Amino acid sequence: MTLYRYRHYEKTNPKSNNMFKLAQFSSKEKKYSIPRARPSSVVLLVGLLFLWACNNDDDGAIAPEFFISGDTQNTTLTYEQTIFDGGSNNAINTFSKADKTTTLQTFREKVESPDGFWTIRMVNLDIEELNLPYTLKRDEGTISWIDESIKELQSSCSRADVLCFYAGIGDEEVKITISSVENGIVEGHFTGRLFHYTINPTVTKDENDFIEVSQGKFVVRYLNI
Repeated sequence: MTLYRYRHYEKTNPKSNNMFKLAQFSSKEKKYSIPRARPSSVVLLVGLLFLWACNNDDDGAIAPEFFISGDTQNTTLTYEQTIFDGGSNNAINTFSKADKTTTLQTFREKVESPDGFWTIRMVNLDIEELNLPYTLKRDEGTISWIDESIKELQSSCSRADVLCFYAGIGDEEVKITISSVENGIVEGHFTGRLFHYTINPTVTKDENDFIEVSQGKFVVRYLNI
């Protein structure tokens, strides 16, 4: 689930053991006038406005085509997919048919960065041969989230030599469902509870520190490796 992050962390932290002209001018009167809209025009305009609203976030930004998103901490966190070639370690947004392993990862800063990302990792699962929709079992997937705000949730995480993130195991803690796999694009949704993990340098799980995630969704283009 956090394979890339572990590798990045190891490189920078050797002690570790392991991211959217209606105005008409009249030249005669030198005035602007608004033509009366036809009923059909009104219907069309309303429809366009509805589609615009559905495809835009609250701040007016257009939702990205490929992304991982989830609601947590009273905020919708949508990180756009910007890596399509496997990334620096050839393991980001990839699917290995031989290993039956899929790693989906999107970053807050739109580049490979340890400061914010979503990661969905699937193992022992050939996503291209599933009967859909398919909900991952406990030993088939995990999801993790890390963001700078974690440092505010846990003061110990502000230290440079400490890695903190939230993660949940499929079926037991989070429900991850794949709804579509077509033309190299995997789609699905997730919801559940992510627990706090600390690496310093050993891995520690805090059962009393968790966050609820809802309205989780992913649309990711993956690379076959």
